[in-house]
Amino acid sequence: MLRLGVMGCADIAVSRVIPGLNGSDSTDVCALASRDGKKALTWAKKLGIRHHFSSYDEMLENVGIDAVYIPLPNSLHSKWTLRALEKGKHVLCEKPLALSNGEVRRMIRVARERNLVLQEGFMYRFHPRNRAVLEMVRRGDIGELRSMESSFSYVLDGTESYLMNRELGGGALYDVGCYCVHVSRMVMGCEPVEVFGSSVLTKTNVDMSFTGVMRYPGNIVSCFHVSMDEEPRFTYRVVGRDGLIEVPWAFVSFGKETHVIVQKNEKQEKVSFEGVNEYNLQFEHFADCALRNAEPLFAIEDSLKNAYVLEALLKSADEGKPLRV
Repeated sequence: MLRLGVMGCADIAVSRVIPGLNGSDSTDVCALASRDGKKALTWAKKLGIRHHFSSYDEMLENVGIDAVYIPLPNSLHSKWTLRALEKGKHVLCEKPLALSNGEVRRMIRVARERNLVLQEGFMYRFHPRNRAVLEMVRRGDIGELRSMESSFSYVLDGTESYLMNRELGGGALYDVGCYCVHVSRMVMGCEPVEVFGSSVLTKTNVDMSFTGVMRYPGNIVSCFHVSMDEEPRFTYRVVGRDGLIEVPWAFVSFGKETHVIVQKNEKQEKVSFEGVNEYNLQFEHFADCALRNAEPLFAIEDSLKNAYVLEALLKSADEGKPLRV
């Protein structure tokens, strides 16, 4: 069992990740840390976690912990990942891994120097449905790729969230646009050569909504739109010369049965998939890599490439012009 410590009491950790790991055969969530000791104690009792700490450093000093999960605000990912690696802990850090490719490079270097596992928390890619879509595309089921589109939106309640602070790595692009960029690169199987971004900014210079266009080799275009102020949707569509694949509820399935729609010759077929917990699948793989030296399904360099594209999109929106990647 991988003895896991969780940094912080972020909603994603206490409402989705930790409950999803209850009864796991590979991961033992044995510790929870928060800068607020009372909060750590309250959540530890509620979630049945044996140990709690009133500081992240205190948890990292504990030799009974093999690895940490980091769901902190985006601007803190690099700092605490590096500190955890330096203390000999494997790290699974929520997306985006960091806010710059320079930070990601340093994180990768330190992980390799210490022979530790570092993974980015894109849980959606472990869902069998997304693997099936990739297989369809690679087999040529819809012919040569022509274009792709994706969207991810929700309504952010209130203005107190760190997501409304650009210095903390807030904004729609880094919060959910990273999914659209990632799935586009994964499906295309290569990197974009040019990007163009456009954002709708708040008074505090945070992108409440973001629209991006990525041009790939062969003039294949992928477009996406994300928002923190629109009716929830989580979907992507891959369009080929001979058909298309639409994936509703693409990035979050909540453990429910899902499906994809394959259209060819104007006829549609619905392909269903049993409900799974993507977080559980993600941590099972993380544990295999950390404890049994399994080969990662996704190389950490993929996170570096994603960081490059996100930076370029944000810069493009700030400058109001397309940028080469």
